[in-house]
Amino acid sequence: MPVAYLLGARGWQAAVVFAEPRGDYSWLFDLVAVDPIVRRQALARHQALLAAASDALHLSNGLWAAHYRSRSSQARLAAALDSARADFRWREDQTIYGPFRAFRDASDEDRAGHARWAPIAALYLRWETEYPEEWDAPESWMWSRWGTKETVLRHFNRRGLPEVIKPEIAELTLAALRRPYRCKDWLYASLVRHLHDSPLLHEVEMLTLADDPLVQLRAQFILQVAAHPEQTPTRTSWRRWLDART
Repeated sequence: MPVAYLLGARGWQAAVVFAEPRGDYSWLFDLVAVDPIVRRQALARHQALLAAASDALHLSNGLWAAHYRSRSSQARLAAALDSARADFRWREDQTIYGPFRAFRDASDEDRAGHARWAPIAALYLRWETEYPEEWDAPESWMWSRWGTKETVLRHFNRRGLPEVIKPEIAELTLAALRRPYRCKDWLYASLVRHLHDSPLLHEVEMLTLADDPLVQLRAQFILQVAAHPEQTPTRTSWRRWLDART
């Protein structure tokens, strides 16, 4: 298994080519359950798994540093390091980051892999949309949450949206249009070209009559994006579009 070493914000980290995770991840969808008791149980489970994975990572980082400095006991340290890395990989795989990594690392040609993990990638976006305080809690994430959100949205744009998640992504796009801006929300605009056959555009047209002038402008911009699917929307194109209206 190939391994590289990176010095990140949380110490030395092993960048490993991971095997695809295996297991039952259905419980992760309870993170967005309407029932607050069910949701709190899932949140507590996820946070406990993340804490255990973080502890295993810190142990792995410490062993790597000791192995790097030591001129003796190399075999013993190497064995302990391998064990700590395996423990970290296993523990992280039990969290939402296991299937997220499989979604992220699937090749563009692996349509089946993309479709298999897309619902959990969409779950990550729904979790942020519906329960942002729980999603944003320090105990709820291990790697950059905004970076993860950006990766999900960019991968959906590049690889497309499996049919099973199109209604959900349409709902999340509308929610992003209606709410105060959150980091990386602008990337939802790029998904419109994948939703031309959904009821999304009718709902967007309704938002052009919203009470909030900013929501009206966002909706009008999205309709412009939909009319020109060959163009990639960016933060710059949004600002240029606004400037052209003044």
